[in-house]
Amino acid sequence: MSELSRLDAHAIQGRRAETVRVDPALFDPARGERCRIDECHAACCSNGIWVDVHQAQRILAHAADVIPLLQPGCTDPDQWFGDETWEHPDFPAGVGIPTALIDRPELANAPRCVLLMADWRCALQVASERLGLGWPGLKPFDCATFPLLRSEGELQWDAESVGELGGADCQRPTAGRPAPRHEVFRIEVELSLGRHGADALAALAGPSTADTLP
Repeated sequence: MSELSRLDAHAIQGRRAETVRVDPALFDPARGERCRIDECHAACCSNGIWVDVHQAQRILAHAADVIPLLQPGCTDPDQWFGDETWEHPDFPAGVGIPTALIDRPELANAPRCVLLMADWRCALQVASERLGLGWPGLKPFDCATFPLLRSEGELQWDAESVGELGGADCQRPTAGRPAPRHEVFRIEVELSLGRHGADALAALAGPSTADTLP
């Protein structure tokens, strides 16, 4: 599929409903299956994430639910976000701030987001599940959709961030021919477009090449 298709994306986490272009790279074969966090050690969280300031305020409002999940030395909410700001229309409030990073001795002091638990899970995601906040709950939207990115009216394969993360693309090798990216990351597609939009994208793609092999 060489041309950009257009699909309706729903409103979520302050992002408005809009018609978005679909990156043809989403129809390309994936590199493999979804990753396992016990193997990748949350490599996609190496650089932290930019968070809409209103979402950051929501996270801080639930600090009491997040703190017990964090590692020692990471429990001060005043240290969860950096002072830098980034003005961009992708943020519903128009401004984003970065999550802080900490060095993880288990990885020879390689950096990871401060909001990761000792077992590499996202504390925001676990807290949201316990609180019944639904998906993605407190988890920043761009974290929940990675390695896809809904930005500036397009749902795209986030090749730029994957490159900045040293190739961390939330996949691992698999036997046989892998499914298309939009199938492997159906959860992220559905979060970005809604269920109806995800179904429409699948219909555009037609039968999976993985399913049509003899």
